[in-house]
Amino acid sequence: MRRIAQSETTPEAALSGQVSVDLSAISDNIKAVKKRTAAPHFMAVVKGNGYGHGLVDVARTAVAAGADWLGTAQLSEAITLRQAGITVPVLSWLYLASQASATIREALEYDVDVSLGSVGQLEVLAGIAGQLGRPAVVHLELDSGLSRGGARKEDWLGLVAQARKAEQDGTVLVRGIWTHLAWADVPAHPGNAAAVAEFEDAVREARAAGLDPQLRHVSSSANILDRPEFHFDMVRAGLAIYGLAPADHLDPADFGLRPALSVTAPLVMIKKVPAGTGVSYEHQAITHEPRYLGLIPLGYADGIPKGISGRSLVQIAGRKVSVIGKVCMDQFMVDLGPDASGIGVGDTAVLFGDPAGGAASADDWGAAIGSHGDEIINRIAPRLPRVYESSAYECPDYQEAPSDVA
Repeated sequence: MRRIAQSETTPEAALSGQVSVDLSAISDNIKAVKKRTAAPHFMAVVKGNGYGHGLVDVARTAVAAGADWLGTAQLSEAITLRQAGITVPVLSWLYLASQASATIREALEYDVDVSLGSVGQLEVLAGIAGQLGRPAVVHLELDSGLSRGGARKEDWLGLVAQARKAEQDGTVLVRGIWTHLAWADVPAHPGNAAAVAEFEDAVREARAAGLDPQLRHVSSSANILDRPEFHFDMVRAGLAIYGLAPADHLDPADFGLRPALSVTAPLVMIKKVPAGTGVSYEHQAITHEPRYLGLIPLGYADGIPKGISGRSLVQIAGRKVSVIGKVCMDQFMVDLGPDASGIGVGDTAVLFGDPAGGAASADDWGAAIGSHGDEIINRIAPRLPRVYESSAYECPDYQEAPSDVA
């Protein structure tokens, strides 16, 4: 199956290039990751437009591959999944708690589970649920050290007590308790064991207060692969299902994972320049001998980071070539060397993709700018068309709804 997402421009209208998504890779990755855990439930995290791969396509593929839960950051993403006909449980965790929020109301009407980390959030959810005449299904979040969402240890008992009261009032149902580890991408860090011990204490306190959560969940991708003792009732797989390294010491290929996303563009110009030629803005690169330069029609408006200058990351005609000079808004140059034989205008430049085919990976690009592959794949601009090469299911084209924080 090969399909172009309707929400994007067609290749004919997009000179810059395209994003290719291999949904069979996502399917295979999920099956490989599931083999690493005995947890009875498996959440595929599809936040951020499926990490740039396409929200609904990834979600459908994940469910077909065996994921029985989906996770989104924003409520609008969860609502989009429901509008696409996806019925498996969805947990969403980022929203503005307001009694006037139509998005919260819609999410509850669509049976979206919502994270709950403060008494203030509880009061809002319970109030809206009371108006709807149905309980808000929630997962209480413990802040075990990330200092992001969730209730801190000193506020936990107060939240638990209020959640129990709301359950008795019929406005809230606590289905789960969860946390996110501050050192999740460094599985051996002692802070993880300390946070999990605090989490287990929090679960005991919740049960002592009369709550009966069905799901305890802590582990994201790195912990799924490297810390089986943290798996509890459900694991939350993000980076691994897209074939990226969830921790610096974990090679996706060692676990049978492969990247699902590649970015390509045509080589639109080749020119020979003499020694001493300045390249791109401010001439931060100057040739020291005659060279052939190639022009790639992608730039930082497409999500190409400026920090890749001087890095041998682009594959053309089976050769790795270096980015030379500053990345511009819509284009950048590559150094084809003193001999460009075998390379021609119109050849495909692979920016990143599957290393098994000789391309640089998104993780290679992330390392080049002192970051990680997940930043690279998530910054690729919507103007690049998404082409779906294959799929584990048959589905109609769809128009994705815009994503915003409720």
